[in-house]
This record gives sequence, structure tokens and C-alpha cells, in this order.
Amino acid sequence: MSTPPPTTLKHIAAHLDLSVAAVSMALRDHASLPATTIARVKRAALKLNYTPNSAGSALAAHRQQLRVRRDFSVIALVSHWPTRDDWLQRPSAQRLLAGATARARAYGYELQHFWAREDGMTPARFSRVLTSRGIRGLILAPLEHPNNRLDLDWEKFSTVTIERPARYAHFHHVVPNYSADLRLAWARLREHGYRRIGLVIDAGLAERVAHQWEAAYAFEQSRGPSAAASIPTLVVSAANPSATIGTWLRQHKPDAVISRCNDVLAAAATLKLRVPRDLGYVGLNVLDDAPGVSGILQHRDVMGAAAVDALHGLLHRNHRGPHAVARGTQIDGSWHEGRTVRKLGRKAGV
Repeated sequence: MSTPPPTTLKHIAAHLDLSVAAVSMALRDHASLPATTIARVKRAALKLNYTPNSAGSALAAHRQQLRVRRDFSVIALVSHWPTRDDWLQRPSAQRLLAGATARARAYGYELQHFWAREDGMTPARFSRVLTSRGIRGLILAPLEHPNNRLDLDWEKFSTVTIERPARYAHFHHVVPNYSADLRLAWARLREHGYRRIGLVIDAGLAERVAHQWEAAYAFEQSRGPSAAASIPTLVVSAANPSATIGTWLRQHKPDAVISRCNDVLAAAATLKLRVPRDLGYVGLNVLDDAPGVSGILQHRDVMGAAAVDALHGLLHRNHRGPHAVARGTQIDGSWHEGRTVRKLGRKAGV
């Protein structure tokens, strides 16, 4: 018995009295088609036992990829800080921009920075400027405050965010693995012989990372000796942070501090504590900390590249607006030895 020929797009098109192009677009969830048409095509494809041809799909994907790059050749990296360079002047931002630019070029895109407040622009006008330039792909830089708003016409854009803004969590977000980074810092300090490890976090940054550093610190404390567990996290929001940190240092006498607060080293200096002789210091983002700091190297260049990878996929699938379910990519940091910790010559406990 001969095997019946496989169902093709032409068969489905004839069955539904649609064009082959319309059937192909419906099977790829093209945004230009009504949801009812997409559902009808998919039901017919299932009924007729349609199976995509792998070679044909690969060729179509390649052609679509070329078309995406030709039609949407510019990716906008959008910042929304008080001035154009507020975010870009940070070393971590520069590293991210370099990684994103290199990956965009590999795909055939040009990455351009756009400041959303240029000439006092409103979000509505900024959306029109982007669409008038044919830009459909956006990478949203971290907002100045995690709860800030930037209400663009999101349904017109494929969007990926750096970090996870509270109001726009349903865009694909690329973030550092905050929990894993804290646990890595803790483990390295224990290996160096430190036992009384404290955590100092700026209140705004604690909110920005959804308190993941604090949660990971509490978990590590729960696994260690009681001496480590006796040091509470210090979340700094006072008008005089150095004095607040100084009081905490005098009261709890840590032998090392894990920090994401720019005032810890100054507070230690005021108390005549020498780093690392008297106090070990670990930064959770050494790129934006003092020179020579030991701690976590956040791979912001990899984050930039991952953002472009995710955005390229969205453009390829013609997905615009937020996802129905929040999703994202986490990038683990690495340990950077630096000069602010030392070997204490004793073995850390479990």
C-alpha cells in the first residue's frame, strides 16, 4: 500500500479558502492576523495531520531572519533617567552597552541609544518618534527607581528589559542572578576563613532586586554557626549612612562585610578599621564599586548580548507587547579576588 502524500500548506489553504501566505502566517502566530483566523488554521492543520517540513522550516526561518534584519535594522536601547548620561556613565552600563552592541552587529542590527526624555518628550511622543523611524525592537535600560513609569505604546514594540522593572515585569527581562551571587560571596569568604559575615545594602537597591540578597543571606546564616547568625542585615536609608553603618559595625563587630552600599568603606575608615587587615570587604557589583574591591563580577557584557538574543527572537516571531506569563534570563556572576579580603589562616566551619 502506498503512503499518502504529506499535507502541505497548499492543502490547508485550499481547505479553508485562504492564501498559502495567510496559512503560513497563522501557523507562526503573526500579529497582523485575527486570533480567530489563527485558531481556525491551527484546527485545520491538526485535523489534516499537517507536519512542518524541517528543511523547509529552516529555509523559511533563514529568509525571515534576513527580512527581520532588513526591515528592523535599528534596535533602540532606551534610558529614562533625569539626564542623557545618568545611566550610561556607570561602568556596568558601559560594559552592558559594549556586549549588546557586539551581539547586535553579529545579527546585522545597529544598536542606538535613545534618551526617552530628550527635549522634554512625553512617552506618547517618544513612541511616535520610534515608530516613525521604523524601530520595532527596544531594550529598556534599568529605570532610575524600580517603580518608575514609562508608558510607551508597548503593543507596537518587541521589548526586552535589563533588570526587572516592577511595572513592566511581563517583558522578557535579563537580570543578574542575585541570589547565586550572594551565596558565592558568602562561600568565598568562608573559604578565606571569615566567620562573622555581615550584609549592608542600600534601601533602594534592596527594593530594586526584590530583596533577593537579603533572602540568600538569611538562608546562609541559617546553615552556619550561631555567631554568624547573630549579625542582622543592615538596610541603609538614613540621611547620614556613614554614621548608621559605623554604629552597626561597632555593635556587631563583623570580620567581613558583604555590601551593595557605597558608604561602607568610608564608615570603616572613620572607625580606623583597615581593609582588609581589620575588616574584609566584598562588593556585590565590583564594576560600580571602589577600585580593587573583592567580590562579584556581574557579567554585564553577557547580559547585553543575552538581551539582544532574546529581542532577536521576539522580532523573528513578530511578538510585540508583554508576555502573558513573566519570563526572563538570569546571568550568574563570578568571583573577583581583588584586594579587600585576605586569608585568615583558619578553616571556616560549615
